[in-house]
Amino acid sequence: MTQTIQVLGYEYKLIEDGDADTMGAYGRYHAKSSTMQLASDLSQVQRESTVLHEIIEAINYHLQLELSHATIMALESTLYGSLKANGVNLTPLAPAKEP
Repeated sequence: MTQTIQVLGYEYKLIEDGDADTMGAYGRYHAKSSTMQLASDLSQVQRESTVLHEIIEAINYHLQLELSHATIMALESTLYGSLKANGVNLTPLAPAKEP
């Protein structure tokens, strides 16, 4: 999977690399390399929520909000649940893995 995501006018490459156990996380945000890394062994729900989480990480970085990781996790969880409950399709953010 190779795609780009726009956040505040910045373009990030979304890459799959490694599994969650090896990475120690479902995803990682890399400001300097303009990438968002996603573990390759996630379910579709985990993929979507992880990309949303990394987008919030990018917003936090660029706007210098200094949000704690706990706050970012709470924002992601709440926002993801609200969007899905209201019929928003998040699949385009994290397309399903190719077989």
